[in-house]
Amino acid sequence: MVGLLLLSTSLFSQLELPQSSPKASIGYRVGLTDVTINYSSPAVKKRAIYGTLVPFEKVWRAGANKCTDITFSTDVKIGKVTVSKGKYGFFLIPKSGNTWTAIINSDFEQWGAYDYKESKDIVRIDVPVEILAKSIEHLQYRIDDRGMDQGAIVFEWEKKRVAVPFSMETMKMAMTNIDKAVKDSKADDLWAVHAEAAEFFLKNNGDPKLALTHIDASVKLKAVVWNLWMQAQIQAKNNDYKSAIATAAKVAEASKASKDEADYYKELEKDINSSVAMWKKK
Repeated sequence: MVGLLLLSTSLFSQLELPQSSPKASIGYRVGLTDVTINYSSPAVKKRAIYGTLVPFEKVWRAGANKCTDITFSTDVKIGKVTVSKGKYGFFLIPKSGNTWTAIINSDFEQWGAYDYKESKDIVRIDVPVEILAKSIEHLQYRIDDRGMDQGAIVFEWEKKRVAVPFSMETMKMAMTNIDKAVKDSKADDLWAVHAEAAEFFLKNNGDPKLALTHIDASVKLKAVVWNLWMQAQIQAKNNDYKSAIATAAKVAEASKASKDEADYYKELEKDINSSVAMWKKK
C-alpha cells in the first residue's frame, strides 16, 4: 500500500497537463527600455467576468494564479512617479465606471492578490477603460510602442481594454551611450560611430548642432557617400543651405571611389537632386 502511494505521488509530480490559465510572457523594447510582462491567461468560457468573476472595487492580480509581474530594464515614469528599473507586481482595480485603477507594487512574488499590501504600492494611477466591439476569449497583454521615449502597457480581456502609459528619457540615455562609444571605439571605427550618432540625431529630432559636430568629425576621418549625404542634410537642418548644396556635390564625387559607392549613390540620387533643388529656393 505504501509502495502504491509513493508510486502514485511520483507519477502525479511528473504529470504535465494543459492548464486552464496557461502561462504567458511578452517582451518588447521601446527606445532603449526592455519591458517584459509575465502572466497567466484565463479564458472567458461564456462566464460573466467583470463585477462577477472579477469583483469591482477590489485589487485583482490582472491575470490568474501568481500575480502578474512586469520588468523594466531602465527607469520609467508612470504618471508623475519615476519607477526605478526592476521587477514589480502589476494589479488592477476594475470598476463599473469608465476608469480603472492600475497599480505597480514592489511585491511580485505573491499568489494572486491575497497578500497584497497597499503600503508596497509604487504607483497608483486611474486609466480610462475602452469597450471593445469583439470579445477577447483569452486574457492578453501587449506593449504599445508610442515613439522612442514612450509606450503603454495594454491589458485586454473579454470586452475591456486598459492602457497604462509610461515614458523614458531615451534621448538622455542615447547621448550617454554615444559618449561612451566615442570614448571606447577603435580609431578605425570612430568615423562610423560619429556618423551613426549624427544619423540618430537627424532622424529623431535631436540637437541639430550636436548632429553637425558628429557628422563633421566623421567626414574629417573618412568621407564616403553615406556620411557626406548625411552631412548635407544636417547642414540644411541647421539652415546652412549653401554648405548643404556644396556638400551634395561632393557626394557625386565620392560615388566614383568604388562600385558599391556608385550603386549606393544611384539609390540616393533622386532624393539628392530633389533636396538640392529645394535648398536652392531657400
